[in-house]
Amino acid sequence: MSGAGTSRRTRLPFLVLLGKIIIGDGGVLRRLVPKKSLGQVFLVDPNLLSKVASLANVKDQVVVEIGAGDGRLTELVAREAKLVFAVELDEALFAELKRRFSETDNVIPICRDARRLRLAEMVRDAAGGKKVAVVGNLPYCSLVPIVRRLMRQLEMICKMCIMAQKELADRLVARPGTSEYGRLSVFVQVRCKAKRLMTVPRTAFWPRPEVDSVLLQLVPRRQRFDSPDQEEMFEKLVAAAFAHRRKTLRNSLACSPYFSGLGKALEILLDSSGGLGSSRAQELSADEFLTLAGELVGYAKARGCGGGRGAF
Repeated sequence: MSGAGTSRRTRLPFLVLLGKIIIGDGGVLRRLVPKKSLGQVFLVDPNLLSKVASLANVKDQVVVEIGAGDGRLTELVAREAKLVFAVELDEALFAELKRRFSETDNVIPICRDARRLRLAEMVRDAAGGKKVAVVGNLPYCSLVPIVRRLMRQLEMICKMCIMAQKELADRLVARPGTSEYGRLSVFVQVRCKAKRLMTVPRTAFWPRPEVDSVLLQLVPRRQRFDSPDQEEMFEKLVAAAFAHRRKTLRNSLACSPYFSGLGKALEILLDSSGGLGSSRAQELSADEFLTLAGELVGYAKARGCGGGRGAF
C-alpha cells in the first residue's frame, strides 16, 4: 500500500499493527476492522508478501485469489498474472478492492463466498479453456470446506498456492502413521501432490493469530478415479475407516451400516488386499484406499448391483 509521503509510509506498519486503520491511495485513512466471524487475519509483512507472490509463480496465468482482503497480495500477483479474479466475501473489503483496482485492467474483484465457488462459471471465458491457478490466504474458520470445494473442481485448476494455519497444514501434508494423518489428508492426497513451501510466523499477520501458518502447494494429480462409482466408494470407505481410528480396518468396516452387509465377502476382499484388514486407517496410504475402493466397486458390480449408492 502507498502513502502520501515519507512520514506516512514510515508510520504505516505501526498503524496496521495497532489494528485501527489502513492508509489508502493519496494518504486517505480508512478503518479496517477484522471480523472474527469470518476468520480474518491479514498478512502484512511486505517481505513475506513478496515471497508468497514469488512462490505462487503465476506469470501469464489466470489466477483466482481466495480471501483477497484489502488487496496487498492481489497487487503483487497482478504484476505477473494475465488476469486475477480477487474473491472476497466481506462487503467492506470488496468495496476497498473495487476502489483500489478501479484502474487496473487485469484485476476483477468478486464478492462471493469461496465455499460456494464455481470456477467454471466464473472464469470460463477469461481462461480460454486453460486451467487456472488458485492462490490466497484462506480464512481460518472455513479453510476445510473451501479446500473440499476446490477438490471437486480440479479439472479447472493447474495448481494451488494457499496459506493455512499450521495445524490444518500439517493435516493436509501428513504421512500415514502419524497422528496428524486422517480423513482430510487422504481426501486431498489422493487428488493432489501436497508440499510445504514455507512457514510464516504468526508475527507476520494482523491481528496476530495464536499459531503460525504454512504456505502450501497443491498440484492436481491425473484423474485417479476410474468412475464416479469408485470415487463415491472411496469416500464412503475412508469415512468408515476413520470413524474408529483405534479399530482395525476390518472391524471399522464391520461397524459401518454401509459395509456391514458384506459379511464373509468383506473378509475375502480384505484378505486379498495384502492384509490391509489388520491395519488401522491411519496406517493406509491414499493409494491403498483407492485400490481397495476399486476392488469393492468390482465386487458390487459382479453382484449386479452397481458400485455406487446403495451398492451393499
